[in-house]
Amino acid sequence: MKKSEWSDEQLKELLSQMPKIKDERDPREIYQNITIRMNKRKQRTWIMPSAAAALAAVLFFILVPNLFNWQSSEEQVADLANQSESSQKISMKENADLQETEEKVSIEEENAIPYTAEQNPEVQDKMEIRSLDMEDLTTAVYEEDIGGMEVLTYAIPDEKAMMAVPVSVLVAKEEDKTKFDLFEENMMNLNEKEWGLKDYFPLKAEFMLDEQSKVLTVDFPVDHPYGDGSAAETVFNVALSYTLSALDISEIKFTTDGKPGMDLGNSGVIEEFIPEYGNHAYYFYYPNETVKKPYIVPYGEKFSSISEALAAMKENQEKAKLFASIPDDINFETEVNQEEKKLTIHFGEGSVINNDESTLHTIEAILLTAKDFNYQAVKMENAKVEMVGRFNLTEEIKVPVAANKRSLP
Repeated sequence: MKKSEWSDEQLKELLSQMPKIKDERDPREIYQNITIRMNKRKQRTWIMPSAAAALAAVLFFILVPNLFNWQSSEEQVADLANQSESSQKISMKENADLQETEEKVSIEEENAIPYTAEQNPEVQDKMEIRSLDMEDLTTAVYEEDIGGMEVLTYAIPDEKAMMAVPVSVLVAKEEDKTKFDLFEENMMNLNEKEWGLKDYFPLKAEFMLDEQSKVLTVDFPVDHPYGDGSAAETVFNVALSYTLSALDISEIKFTTDGKPGMDLGNSGVIEEFIPEYGNHAYYFYYPNETVKKPYIVPYGEKFSSISEALAAMKENQEKAKLFASIPDDINFETEVNQEEKKLTIHFGEGSVINNDESTLHTIEAILLTAKDFNYQAVKMENAKVEMVGRFNLTEEIKVPVAANKRSLP
């Protein structure tokens, strides 16, 4: 028989399931009969054991089947109780596991919440560095950006016509069109206003290029606006110089309604123009207060050496509202290799070179200035960091293809 441990309540419940034996006789009658039998003569006492045995036999046959049923019921109840207990244990374990899992997830999610800059500036700095590595914040066009496209550069004046800002766009090449064809065709697609610059293109003129001699003839209408004041004249000259330098134009001839020469204000009537470009310093220009990524633009006089130009780039140009592109806490010496067209920048001790956006743009300004002096690569030494954005400072860095990349609609 299976042995089980029962509580009082379970025993009461099982006993209540046993067959009920009822005696319908009156209790006084039973007592009287018992008294009479006890007073009988001794010679008849042998009858009592026999009667008791018979009664026991009868009770045995009556109770045994019910006892077996009761035992079977007991085992079934025990099995059910064990099953219920097991189910409860399993359910409790599953609930405990689920609660533990939820607590772990909650803890992981809490740990995943980044600190704010006030809570942990070091973490914030690392986050900024990671975002700089993931997102390209450079302003110029580099060789690896071209991908079979054509690079077109337009020199666009600022809103006050104080300077010309070179802006470069990438367009698809076409077999039956030259680079100059694409340049002329895309003049009308420029978004100068959206870029914070003066609405300047397309130029009010017609262009004819001799591909062999690289001489460009520009025919203006009589009422052209490019000689209205010295500022307009200066910007026009600079715009032509930087725009046409990217097209390898060697000389420009001016005509007005097909006749030689054009009236250029203070300069009088001129018939030809030889673009002058190169040897300029590059500065930061922000068209408005909402712009965070600067234009990097050439400005001012031509310098005899790149070291002079780089030194000038530490000073603001207040007249044109240009900002210094090299901060005071970056000091360096330069070494030039004219044969290899390579410039070496050796940063001084204490120079602050970080993997951040401002340092990235400073490096770009140095690269663009090096390009203006006809260098092809720049090596930066003693920077204390290996990477600044996309630039690996342990290797030579090629100068950009063009300045200030923008997208056409």
